[in-house]
Amino acid sequence: MADARMPLYYAIIMHFQEVDQDCAEGVVRALEPTYAGYKLLNRRDVDEALATARENGLLEETGCDLDQDEQLRIYYSLTEFGKQMISRYL
Repeated sequence: MADARMPLYYAIIMHFQEVDQDCAEGVVRALEPTYAGYKLLNRRDVDEALATARENGLLEETGCDLDQDEQLRIYYSLTEFGKQMISRYL
């Protein structure tokens, strides 16, 4: 039987349709029930995916803070361009 889940990177972007803003840690937590066991579902790789989506104009940075381990946490939200791309292609 084929895996019916969408590719992880699509799921990461689609997550932002459900929230106003989020960070990599929040994305991992949200997607873990569906994508548990995926090698790339970790904070470092999701951070990279979010930064790439920002560079491509899909997301914008909305703020930042430090987590309990003093690690920088960057928050993102969908841009208007990102919303248009999701409605057209995803």
